[in-house]
Amino acid sequence: MVVDLPRTVGSLSNRLFSLIRHASEGTRDEDPRSKLRGITSSIFRSPRREPLIPVEFAVAAYRFGHSQIRPSYRANFGPADGSEFFAFVFDPNLDDMRGGKRAPHRFIDWQTFFKFVDDRNSPFAPRPNKLIDTKLSTPLFLLPGSPPGPTAPGLPTDGVQSLASRNLIRHVNFGIPSGQAIARVMGAQVLTPAQLAELAPFKMDQSTPLWYYILKEAEVLEQGLRLGPVGGRIVGEVFIGLLKADKDSYLTVNKNWKPTLPSAKAGDFEITDLLTFAGVVPPLQ
Repeated sequence: MVVDLPRTVGSLSNRLFSLIRHASEGTRDEDPRSKLRGITSSIFRSPRREPLIPVEFAVAAYRFGHSQIRPSYRANFGPADGSEFFAFVFDPNLDDMRGGKRAPHRFIDWQTFFKFVDDRNSPFAPRPNKLIDTKLSTPLFLLPGSPPGPTAPGLPTDGVQSLASRNLIRHVNFGIPSGQAIARVMGAQVLTPAQLAELAPFKMDQSTPLWYYILKEAEVLEQGLRLGPVGGRIVGEVFIGLLKADKDSYLTVNKNWKPTLPSAKAGDFEITDLLTFAGVVPPLQ
């Protein structure tokens, strides 16, 4: 099952491929296509070879980031010591992380999210990412706009308070195959019922919703540090597939393109280099 992607992916896909190529050069890997060549086959291919986003990606695989959301964040270090801006992701009674609340204290210090210093004990060192696993932060079980709380502009008011519930409802509504079924089609390792024992009371340990399955395989096969074989293939294949199908992408127009942006370490280009190049990383005192 797929949904068509409007022909607006040209400039975005070029930027994405640019970053992929910078990253691949930085780690001295081969062209990223060489690593993904084996997975960009026909599982998620448009009959017309047009850019597309499969529902398996949109409704399940790319939602793996939900498990990495923390309850609260330090958005910045503030203009002076002790004035950092901490906020919950959702809290209708407080100054939370949602937009639409412009104020002098609401700005981002990218040093709080990315490693600009190597010293873990530095006050400017970021917190480690939350793992990819089946554990969600508490605020995601009480979404804004859900009864009995106040309504929130632009958010559903259908009474479904849990983000996990919404993901599982989408799995049913779109008729997505189970994680095990997709793993078998891919020829990937299939999680055993014992690895999904917590779902046995719900009779889903042998036929697991894809979103949950992808989180669980990352948790048990990759220690939560990266996606597993099913989730990784879907996400990687879609990104590379979009680039290959887009006639305006670098893969089509200039496949021999090489990275040109400056970096702190020669041959190693990271997101910190991109932010520095963009001029959005003021020095911290």
